[in-house]
Amino acid sequence: MAETSFWAERAVKNTLTDSDVAKIKTFSFSGIGFDIKTFPVLKTMIEQGKIKVMYDSAKNGNAEYDYSTNTIVTGIKIAMGFAEMGLIVHECVHAVYDVAKQKMSTAVSESIAYIVQSQYVYAANGPGKRLSHSVPSRDLVFKYAWAIAANIQEGKAIDPLDKSNLISAVSAHPFYSKNATSDAGFDGV
Repeated sequence: MAETSFWAERAVKNTLTDSDVAKIKTFSFSGIGFDIKTFPVLKTMIEQGKIKVMYDSAKNGNAEYDYSTNTIVTGIKIAMGFAEMGLIVHECVHAVYDVAKQKMSTAVSESIAYIVQSQYVYAANGPGKRLSHSVPSRDLVFKYAWAIAANIQEGKAIDPLDKSNLISAVSAHPFYSKNATSDAGFDGV
């Protein structure tokens, strides 16, 4: 059961203003731009209660953004490591696009969120420590998002093959495959 948590909200707000988060670079993916300058606006919206942050112990270290209730639900009370903070960054990307009522498919939404998450990890740890998953089909998402994030962080162009591979990997991921081509549903806050 999700509950209001000062600690979970603090973890999200602290992540939004983290010095390594500020190193995430602007990019465009499938015609949709992302700029880290949106994160301070998101923090203000959390402080104003327009975006809620809830803690759910059943999430057990995972998180999600619910656009229908404008809520970040996290199983993290204290974000101590790059993996936890990266996950928060990922969900905040979805919140940013919900605020903007940005139309895009679920596959594109998740692709952008994984790229930003990977950029954060790259900025925090350098090029040698990418996120991974023990399930190969899920690891492909991290693999291609990492390749794109590394190129962006290093000032290089996004490789079209990596872009195509990332969208395919997200579309085949068990969490997203059923709705990959559907609208992500961002309806505003």
